[in-house]
Amino acid sequence: MDRRLKFYLTEKGFLKIRLSKGGKVKITLEVKAKKLYEYLNTIIQPIEPDHSIVDNLCKLTDNNFGKTNDSKVIDFVTHVYLHKNVKWVGKSNDKEYSIAIDSIVYHSKGKDQNDVDFFHDTTIMGSGGVNSIVEARVKEDLRLINKEDIYTMNCSVYKDGLHKKSFHIDPKLMGNP
Repeated sequence: MDRRLKFYLTEKGFLKIRLSKGGKVKITLEVKAKKLYEYLNTIIQPIEPDHSIVDNLCKLTDNNFGKTNDSKVIDFVTHVYLHKNVKWVGKSNDKEYSIAIDSIVYHSKGKDQNDVDFFHDTTIMGSGGVNSIVEARVKEDLRLINKEDIYTMNCSVYKDGLHKKSFHIDPKLMGNP
């Protein structure tokens, strides 16, 4: 039997799905950390940072041909696979600065009963610290196939491992079998 075939019992009988060859996906947030830290240092809470400035200082890549049409973080789409892990890591372009991925948060679309989260938890906490990463497993739910959804990456930029400034970005995920 082909290991890439999986059978699911649905209301209308069995559904045969050919699984993608994809596996674990690693998403890397690369940041011009010094410039972002300096910008965030000028913001007085509760004022939110300007997303266009934050987006211009950030770049997303992944190991699965993730793409954006206009190089904006908000338009970046990562293809993930059912029942496979996704890992988010931060990378600084500047010495003395580090990027932490503090949490990943899914935003449900109102009260739509058919809306399904990609992960088992709405908020996935990071490992903590100045080099925090987040790792989670995508649900094995057929409703995620070809679904594109926005999520929030809550992140921090650290200067010298001590001084922290927080920010967030809102990229997208796309489900694949």
